[in-house]
Amino acid sequence: MAARKRSAPMSRLGRLAAIAGVATVAASIVLAQIDDPLEILRRSILARGAVDYSGVRTVVLFEDGEKVHGVEQQIQCQAPHRSRITVIAPESEAGAVCLIVDRVQWDYDPRGNRVVRTQLPPADHVVRQRLRDLERIADTMRLQYCGTETIAGRSAHVIKVYTQQGVPVKKSWVDPEHWVTLKTQRFDPQGRVRSSAYFTRINYAPSFSPGTFDFAPPAGATVVEAALAPERMPLAQAEQRAGFRAVLPEHLPPGYRFQDDRVAVFQLGGQTSLWLPFSNGADTFSLFQ
Repeated sequence: MAARKRSAPMSRLGRLAAIAGVATVAASIVLAQIDDPLEILRRSILARGAVDYSGVRTVVLFEDGEKVHGVEQQIQCQAPHRSRITVIAPESEAGAVCLIVDRVQWDYDPRGNRVVRTQLPPADHVVRQRLRDLERIADTMRLQYCGTETIAGRSAHVIKVYTQQGVPVKKSWVDPEHWVTLKTQRFDPQGRVRSSAYFTRINYAPSFSPGTFDFAPPAGATVVEAALAPERMPLAQAEQRAGFRAVLPEHLPPGYRFQDDRVAVFQLGGQTSLWLPFSNGADTFSLFQ
């Protein structure tokens, strides 16, 4: 498979500006013109939190190519940036909820009657970071447009991401009308499926019951306030705050790059530490010094 031809940085910014005005373009023309995998993935990022829908999604985890766990979820999303994910199967996990509204995420586990409350960063900051991560994918990996397939009764663009050595990393199925990601697969270093998440039903004209996006901790629940995520900053600034220089690995797994603009300084065991993130655009690992 040949590597995708890259465009100049200014043309990327121009195309991103064009996305903002896509609502003024006739839908039939837009759908007919788009088969660029980078553009499709960009639109899928911009659609997150911006589209009303409800549906049922299956999430499956694999280990060494074998299924080890699976859940079925009810998904409810209301623009802007309100969502509720409720586990409906298996019975042993049913009732677990993840709800996001007004920059607060609530995670409720009924088995332990435990609630975790997390303050989230502004949604526009998250979108900008995801777009930057996508640019890193395009710089370090191969993107392939694989045509269309049907997911949950809807046609979907199929995009596959490979390392430069041809090992699959991620595969996405994106709705060409609403730009919602209908299915995602992630792969392990041997090219085997590691996780799969896909809609079996989806409705873009949902009717939400009153209180769908309200949450109050159940009586007797233990409520935990999640620690705020540390501030991210360029490596030089982080080293100055920490008072020491980072030691970076000489070799990284194929496709991974050090994210030198997203380093954090935090306290670990009473000592000042550096959080050094590495990413291939689809997956991330960290080193702590």
